Amino acid sequence: MTEEIREKFRQLKLCGERNKRNFTDKEASDIAVIDYMMWLLDNGNLFDPKDICFAFWNISDSYAMLRKSNELYKNHKRFADFVSDTKDGYKFFPVCDTTQRFTLILGGYGDFWHGLYRDAVENTTMTSENYRIAYEAHRAAMGVHKRLSIPFEHLQYANESFLSFLFKCREREEYDFFKLIYDSCYMKAFEDTDRDIEKSCMTFYKYLAVDDYKTPYVLGEWENLNHKRSAKNQAVVGITSAVNALIDTGESKRASELYDFAKQQGLPENAYINNRIGIM
Repeated sequence: MTEEIREKFRQLKLCGERNKRNFTDKEASDIAVIDYMMWLLDNGNLFDPKDICFAFWNISDSYAMLRKSNELYKNHKRFADFVSDTKDGYKFFPVCDTTQRFTLILGGYGDFWHGLYRDAVENTTMTSENYRIAYEAHRAAMGVHKRLSIPFEHLQYANESFLSFLFKCREREEYDFFKLIYDSCYMKAFEDTDRDIEKSCMTFYKYLAVDDYKTPYVLGEWENLNHKRSAKNQAVVGITSAVNALIDTGESKRASELYDFAKQQGLPENAYINNRIGIM
């Protein structure tokens, strides 16, 4: 991926500014990204398979942001056909994002996404290069939303697959992070309030006050999806997921206590959580 493409993408995607923009600006940004990615694909500007996947992924992601399920499905079919013809183990690429999955389910394409996920799980050898994108896919597969009807058997399969992934990663340095995310997903997907998720968060408090670093890669790039998360990022993402899982399962008091304590240790204010637990 050339730095020129990365910089153009950063300008179009409103990276770091999306939450500050109004609906019209966001919509225009998503449409501009789609147009640019299609131009890159149609004019033969991308040669590396993972860069072609980057373009497909961002077209789908932009359609997901626009809630255009049919257009997302059409692009995702092209995306899936492309990765099925590669020999580079990219099958987790089309199934590593929850918003894309939810938008497909919204349009009636949930079985299509789940089929891609099963294919990736059952026909991809996990390696040091791709285990992080495999984690992203398992997390996406266990996502639920109160407005969406998700077959229980899909969640069961995702749960079994995530557990198998955890077993394979038991010696990897991110294991505690993966396990905390799994517990958060499990609590929400299966309405389980018995897990001592607060204890799992204790490992990460010490990392909340450390300096962070930014990846040079952009959203949807293979290297970005597979890069090593900083200790601080793991702490923020993991604890935030735990707080939201407690809220989602009706454990608001536990959520508030965990959130307040984590903020004392250095967790940044989270506008979404503040709104959910009534902090103005």
